[in-house]
Amino acid sequence: MSDAPFEVLLAALRDELAALDGDDAAAIEAATTAKLSALGALREAPTRAEVETAQALNALAAARVRIKSAGIERRLGALAAAAGRAPTLCYGRNGRSSL
Repeated sequence: MSDAPFEVLLAALRDELAALDGDDAAAIEAATTAKLSALGALREAPTRAEVETAQALNALAAARVRIKSAGIERRLGALAAAAGRAPTLCYGRNGRSSL
């Protein structure tokens, strides 16, 4: 018996969160691909409770992505400084810095 499509999506979201906790880019990419595939397989409208669960998991994933991005920006700045090049910080319209 196969799992319900929405249960597959929730499992994919949880797998993506677990991958984001690690530093393996291939695992993150595979988990995100699986999540998108599960989204494409949905054929019936989920219940409100299911949607709220998926939204909460997706919000956690988005927060972890932002945290990872900030850490990468800090490391790139430190590497640039160690190489003798002070990073030029430019802030975009979204308020994020870019090196």
